[in-house]
Amino acid sequence: MPRTTKDVLYSWEEIGRRGSGEDWWELIPACIWWTLWKERNARCFEDKRNNTQEIRMNCLSLLYFWCKQNMVGNIELFVDFIGNL
Repeated sequence: MPRTTKDVLYSWEEIGRRGSGEDWWELIPACIWWTLWKERNARCFEDKRNNTQEIRMNCLSLLYFWCKQNMVGNIELFVDFIGNL
């Protein structure tokens, strides 16, 4: 189990090397952290809370948007990945 953010990123990179090697794989950690950071700010400064399902959908929507904007790799693999979550 990774103990630091740096360890998480290294282990994520290792897993990605064994997988399909798609560019969108590298965006996932940043997308998760960005979504959680926005949720944290909403709770701290706006007194708003999303449930777990809403947070998950926000993260997946953001990941899809980032991939679409950057024209990342094989979109069919990405859609399959999302469908399996």
